[in-house]
Amino acid sequence: MNIQVYKSFLTVVGCKSFTLAAKALNFSQPTISNHIANLEEIYGVTFFARDGKNVYLTAAGSVFVPIAKRMIEEYEAGIEEMSAFHEEGDVLRIAVSTQFINNYLVHILNKLKDEFPELDISVDRRMTIPDAIEDTFTKKKYDFAFLHMDMQPMYTKRIRLWGQRLVWVVGKDLYEKQNKNNNIYDYPFIGYGSFTEYYPLLASAVKLENFTSKFSFNDSESILEAVVNNYGIAVVPEIKVKRYLERGEVVCFPDKYSISLPVNVLYDLEMNMTPSKKRFLDLLLASKLS
Repeated sequence: MNIQVYKSFLTVVGCKSFTLAAKALNFSQPTISNHIANLEEIYGVTFFARDGKNVYLTAAGSVFVPIAKRMIEEYEAGIEEMSAFHEEGDVLRIAVSTQFINNYLVHILNKLKDEFPELDISVDRRMTIPDAIEDTFTKKKYDFAFLHMDMQPMYTKRIRLWGQRLVWVVGKDLYEKQNKNNNIYDYPFIGYGSFTEYYPLLASAVKLENFTSKFSFNDSESILEAVVNNYGIAVVPEIKVKRYLERGEVVCFPDKYSISLPVNVLYDLEMNMTPSKKRFLDLLLASKLS
């Protein structure tokens, strides 16, 4: 049994609401309901009575409150005692779903390394979001997963960090050849393959069927190279095209075509939160506020 279900139970008790408990734990309301349902199934009792939006403890639920507290206390005490037997060095393993996330991470990781010189840090690009989730939360290969979609497996914590803009860009020569036309549908389109993570986002934001497709790649680096060489237009992370815009090599289309892309960090709620991992989270949250 995952210890998070006990924490969810006590949070519902304190909030007297499934909805407020979900908000406090940064879970969806159905996730909290599933946690409680799992507990009730295991113990064969009903913990809460519901009257509209109001939630009340049953007699069994009242008796279970101190039991849940003891379960959490014993679990945390066990984690603390067993941490003394960890033989591996201090490591930080990170999975990212797209390469552009590293543009945010590199400065944070450099500062973290200054504070923890012995920390072994690695960042791996996973080809798909499902790969990143499976490798992080099923195979336990990574401590943190950075995803650019709003997905969240059970028993994980998700924090929204940044809102990355994707912008439509065109090479300067092609733009001038088209008499500075700002209608993206009049240009040849350099797109992402239908199996990539960007494709559904694009399909929901623009009418892909209205484009004349030039060719497609599965990475933004190749797409940006094609744009700079005036082969067509494309949508790319704004952070990656900044230097090309500053040098005047590409032109950005009007804001009405831009797309907002969330960037979230996820981690297992039962992860051993070492000082270096805790500091990493602090630095991420500081970057979120800046």
